Parts: sequence; structure tokens; C-alpha cells
Amino acid sequence: MTKRVFLAINIPDEIKQKLGPVIEELKKSNPDYGIKWVAAENLHLTLHFFGDLDEKQITTAEKGIWEITKRIESFEMKTGNFGCFPNEQSPHVFFASVGDSDAIHTLIGELEAMLENLGFEVDPRPWQGHLTLGRIKNWSNCKISSVEIPEMTFSVKSVELMKSELTPDGPVYSVIKSFSLK
Repeated sequence: MTKRVFLAINIPDEIKQKLGPVIEELKKSNPDYGIKWVAAENLHLTLHFFGDLDEKQITTAEKGIWEITKRIESFEMKTGNFGCFPNEQSPHVFFASVGDSDAIHTLIGELEAMLENLGFEVDPRPWQGHLTLGRIKNWSNCKISSVEIPEMTFSVKSVELMKSELTPDGPVYSVIKSFSLK
């Protein structure tokens, strides 16, 4: 049996609570466009999406992640601006950006190299830190409101290997294993 798996930084609850009103503001200005909104309690910073893995693959990934995270120091991150992927003219995702730092790029670089060496597929595109707020189906009528994301700093002390179960009410995320940073 497989599980839908991803590696993430779970952001603190106080950040999620402050982003909740941002999502509500976006919902009000875009009520009828087939947008799947992310519940504030599900906000996270995805580091790598694995897809469906069996238990052996999960164990292999866990060992590799542990080898990397035991060497990486805890670090700080900041929320940034509101944005859209791929752009505001044809948005498919609303997001809150997360500031770049040498620390996050070191973590991502080491994780991607390790995962590739273990035979996992790695996205060739450069990693762009963001917190997905909503996924847009009918972008042609979408309204970009003047949403402001409050700048907030948070500590990254661990990364989590997560399981995603898709339900009719939206995804349910649970931690498979947490890996503390140094």
C-alpha cells in the first residue's frame, strides 16, 4: 500500500492564524471561480513532493532526510508578499511568499542531492518558497485584490515527512516523522 507523501516545514500556529484573514479576504473577492482554498491549519512550506510511496521508499527517504537534517542548524524565515503562479495575468495559485535565505537554500540543495542519489525524482525547476493559499480552476475571471501579507518571522527547528489523504472535504495532513534540525 502506498501513501501520498511530501516533505515540509510546518509553520507555527500564530502565523497560520494571521494568514487566515488573508484567505478570507481573497474568498470574498473571488466567490464563484472554482478556487480550492487552503484551510489555514493546513498551511505549510513544501520542500519536496514525493507523490505515492510504499513503506520501503518511505524508510529510505527517512534515513536520507535524517542524514541531512542532523547537520543543518535551525534558522529563521520571514513571510513575504502576496503572489500568483505563474503570474497575475493567468493565475493558477494564490500564495504568500517566504523570504529566501542561505540557510533554506543549503537545506533544499542538500535534500535534493540526497534524494536524487537515492533514486527519487527531483523537480528540475528552482525551488521557490511559498505558502499556497488557493488553487484556481477558472482564472479568466479571478480578481486579484489588494491583499497584504503581514511580514512575520518564524524559527525553523524541524522538517516533517507528511502524509496527505485526499477527502471530499479537502486534504488531511499528518506527520509521518519529524526531523529536528541541529
